[in-house]
Amino acid sequence: MLLPEDSLPYNTPAQVLITTSKKKFHHAVDRNRVKRLTRECYRLHKSQLYSFLENKGRTLVLAINYVHYEIFGFNSLMHKFDKLTAMLCEDIDVFLTPNESKK
Repeated sequence: MLLPEDSLPYNTPAQVLITTSKKKFHHAVDRNRVKRLTRECYRLHKSQLYSFLENKGRTLVLAINYVHYEIFGFNSLMHKFDKLTAMLCEDIDVFLTPNESKK
């Protein structure tokens, strides 16, 4: 959910919710590992996302739901977060840019 600047408490550019399903990972140890790896990947990409949002004057509420049946390695997950961050920035940019083809 994209919001105007200063809409979130604590004056942060983004808030993130990270979840995984008990149906896919029956053991709490596995769910915790998935969430820990996901949080670390987000932390490493956070500066890029924050600078983009601050340039656009927006804040973001983001939910990340890990839906795969296997636990990816850290390097693989980092690669996926590279793509996710790029796609997210691109989609926000397209959403905020007025569509000139509708004139």
